[in-house]
Amino acid sequence: MMNYSDFLSTIAATETLSEELRSTAADLLAKHQKQTSAANARARAKKSAENAPLVEAVTNLLRSNAKVFTAAEVKEAIEGIESTSKATAVLKLVEGVKISDVTVDRRVVKGYSL
Repeated sequence: MMNYSDFLSTIAATETLSEELRSTAADLLAKHQKQTSAANARARAKKSAENAPLVEAVTNLLRSNAKVFTAAEVKEAIEGIESTSKATAVLKLVEGVKISDVTVDRRVVKGYSL
């Protein structure tokens, strides 16, 4: 299925259509891309603001302990992180984090430290 941007791009690039139609499609595509970009920027800013306290808490946890943490251990240690995938995402935002392989119950998982 074709999305809106692809649809407008196809119309703008089809030379057998009238110049007016192609121009209108190109203008609508530019407007759509600008709106999408602005919406994505707002969403990133909101998510960044929501994650800032979690990133700070995880940074403090990693600094205060000399051990290597798994995402599951971070999830258990930090209130507000409900899943290991959220813990992993927050850990990737921590500046200077080192990632290594750790064996837990005969499984190799990612370990995080500073």
